[in-house]
Amino acid sequence: MSAVKLTCLALEPAGGLRPEAEAAALAAWRAGAGPYWIDLEGGRPDAVAAWLAGIGIGPGTLELMQLDEEETRIVPLVDTVYLAYPMLTGDNFQTPAHFRIVCVDRLVITMHDEPAASSLADMDPARLKLQEGSTAGVVCALTIVRSARLRRDVLKLRAEGDALADRMDSDPGDVSLKEILTLKRRVLALGALVDEELAILEVLRLVDNPVLPLGRLAGPFQIAIETTRAADRDIDRLDRRAGELQDRYESAQQDKTNRRLGVLTILSAIFMPLTLIAGIYGMNFEVMPELHYRYGYPLALGLMALIAGGLYVFFRWRGWLK
Repeated sequence: MSAVKLTCLALEPAGGLRPEAEAAALAAWRAGAGPYWIDLEGGRPDAVAAWLAGIGIGPGTLELMQLDEEETRIVPLVDTVYLAYPMLTGDNFQTPAHFRIVCVDRLVITMHDEPAASSLADMDPARLKLQEGSTAGVVCALTIVRSARLRRDVLKLRAEGDALADRMDSDPGDVSLKEILTLKRRVLALGALVDEELAILEVLRLVDNPVLPLGRLAGPFQIAIETTRAADRDIDRLDRRAGELQDRYESAQQDKTNRRLGVLTILSAIFMPLTLIAGIYGMNFEVMPELHYRYGYPLALGLMALIAGGLYVFFRWRGWLK
């Protein structure tokens, strides 16, 4: 297949992995040898479907797989088990890559578009040792590694949320609404991925199929489920933390607005008597004795300054100008 990176590994009985050439591995598999693990990276859906058809996957099964659809799917058939669910490819969690697994007799095939979503990305085949050298051993190892990686991403996001909370504790004005909303979007996106993976694991635990006998690995497989559940609980707490940060931000902004309104109110209170005095002596009545008093103007200014200064000192003494 063009534009496809193919990695083929033979599964040893003790759980080790041994690199194999594709042609030799497929020939041996058709002759009854195995099991094998083939990882496909890249390729158009029609090219991948043609490759799967070439190794014996029937058209009915391929139609159920719907390789051109980006959605979570689990198809447990008599001789085939197919899984598809979104996986993380970066820090934004907005455009996850889909990861697919096909299990048939003595062969497990993993497929993905992004290198970051590779089933081998967190594994070193030379050092990795499966619980058992079988398709179930591969799937179990993948789910454990994936759940651990998902948990790390949740903890990393939680650390970012804690950093925002610490900054807000030190100075509420140091945190912007954009940062909080970005955190909330990432939490929601990551939470959706956790929900999808947990749903797949819960269903997969109930699958009893000869090509994927996970019953023998119930203990290790439960580790993946519990790790994902822990990530799900952390996401719930992180979602509440993000909501609390937004509430605190809005409260801090409201406090700023209230303080500004308070200062404006105090300024209005200071200038109100001055405006009253200016209004009284601005009336054009013919008989206003103070208008003809020689020192009336400086006395009026002095009285206005005294009133304004007295109110300012009083408000500052009460702490209303802080």
